[in-house]
Amino acid sequence: MRRTGSAAAVGCAVWLTAAGASAAVEVRADADRSEVGLPDTFVLTVRASDAPRGSSLGLPEMDGAEVLSTSRGMSTSIQVGSSGPMLRQELTLTAVLRPTRVGRLTLAPAELHTPDGVVKSNSVTLTVQRAHVPGPSTARPGRPDLPPFPSPFGDGDDPFAALRDREAARPRAEGDLFLRSEVDHREVFVGEQVTLSFWIYSRVDLSRVDNVGMPKLDGFWSEDIDSPSTLNFEPRTVEGVPYRAYLLKRLALFPIKAGNRDIGPVEADITTGFLFAGHREHRVGNTVTLKVKPLPAGAPPGFVPANVGSYRLSAELSAASAELGSPVTLRVVLEGQGNLKDVVLPHAAGPAALRLYDPTSQDRISPVKGRIQGRRSQEYLVMAQQTGVFQIPALTFAYFDPELRRYETTRTQALTLSVTPGGGGSTVAVPSSSGPDTARNVLAASALRPLRVDPRFDVHPPAWRRPWVVALAVTPPAALVLVSLAGAVSARRARRDPATERRRRTRAARGMLAAAARLQDSGTDAAFSEQVEHAVVTFLQARVGSGLTGLTRQALRDTLNRAGAPETVELCAARVLDTCDAVRFAPGAVRLDRQALLREAERVLEGWE
Repeated sequence: MRRTGSAAAVGCAVWLTAAGASAAVEVRADADRSEVGLPDTFVLTVRASDAPRGSSLGLPEMDGAEVLSTSRGMSTSIQVGSSGPMLRQELTLTAVLRPTRVGRLTLAPAELHTPDGVVKSNSVTLTVQRAHVPGPSTARPGRPDLPPFPSPFGDGDDPFAALRDREAARPRAEGDLFLRSEVDHREVFVGEQVTLSFWIYSRVDLSRVDNVGMPKLDGFWSEDIDSPSTLNFEPRTVEGVPYRAYLLKRLALFPIKAGNRDIGPVEADITTGFLFAGHREHRVGNTVTLKVKPLPAGAPPGFVPANVGSYRLSAELSAASAELGSPVTLRVVLEGQGNLKDVVLPHAAGPAALRLYDPTSQDRISPVKGRIQGRRSQEYLVMAQQTGVFQIPALTFAYFDPELRRYETTRTQALTLSVTPGGGGSTVAVPSSSGPDTARNVLAASALRPLRVDPRFDVHPPAWRRPWVVALAVTPPAALVLVSLAGAVSARRARRDPATERRRRTRAARGMLAAAARLQDSGTDAAFSEQVEHAVVTFLQARVGSGLTGLTRQALRDTLNRAGAPETVELCAARVLDTCDAVRFAPGAVRLDRQALLREAERVLEGWE
């Protein structure tokens, strides 16, 4: 019974294979849409039914469209009809394309390369519009053109959804990703703040921004307002199109000269997508022109052109009264909105009985809602020269308010200081030497004298005579020499020329093929074919000098031909890769001849020396 069943199964398989081989080969090409926009993508699917063993699908040269990505598949099914059961094998090639010109687009037929010749598919015609055209719905249950095998890209209703998601990270047009410089005012006065913001507008996901080149800001005083360290976006709409707007940098600019001022574009390298699906794009922004108007006539006396903004001036004494010889602090504070670091405060003065030393300045500035504001303070040390009641005159600060478009003045109140005699009863301070030696003035006015003591010093031997100093001094140079030698050795080991790298990768490929030979009598077909494919691809990449991932079979042949590969190597490599794809995508429908596959791989490695 066991022998009879085995013979029957073998006979049935032979009969089904013969029946499938007698069927005519059919190649059909279909697009997922008939109308597409210039910034859009579409999916071209090529199916080859009843393809004989060793066949491969390929795309022709695309005129009017570019290939973004491709994927291949294979399925086997048994159909029972009036003439009996038939074994049907179908190869599938799926490509994501993007049009490159507007108008009627006709795609050339795809080609099925078989041992008996080439079978071509039908041509596909689409209409390409300049603007975006909404794509087909992804929810189409019962669609007859679904592939007869489970989609390797996901379990959704649309087998091409994952391919579209993969390409969604690539900007399809310049309008999908661009830089823009924006200002809150196009016309400003000299010294008036204008806020400059650099934005990234994107319709795709961003992962990082590198090599940001800021424009030169000649003729402006600039202050940073915001420099985000992470990519956070806010939704915006530009001419009816929704975007994600990422703030790159925001500056506060204060023009210092009148006239038309051009602010150059910002540049950046932007990576869209995530992980291995990322695409690096270089973008250059726009140029912004500002009209800087001169300040109007009619400035009040004492006005300084740098005093532009909105301010309030105040002054106070640290104490209303003090003893003769005791210093008092006069603090003058300017608060408001504007270029506080460039303003010029009025200089405080007092009667001859009060000596005011040169002031010290302190700024506390921070942006609030995009405007530079804060306070600038100056502190004077006031030293009375005699007793009595003295008055410090009021201070006046003139400025131009750009919002009110007129000159304004802010004033402080006059301050009164009462000076009383010190502990010695003196009513006049002792004259002191020149300079702001405040301590000497205080001591002289109070008739104090410095204390005199007999100093005593402990004598210790010099540090260089101690034994541990020599070891401590020698250790850093010795460590530096060792680190330099180690770095030189590592750099020499890491230095590889192209010829050495090619020999290394060729040896690695031979080692992989030897490992595959050890799996010939053990392991699964998938593990064996994967090891063979890895060895062949590594060898070809070493000979070509570039990556081969993602290339179609025709593109692979063209690449090998340009690199000077023999024709036998091209054919053997194509057969090895097609067989490995068949084992991967249809493991139950292909009977793998491991010895034959290993011989084909050896011909690739031995045929190109």
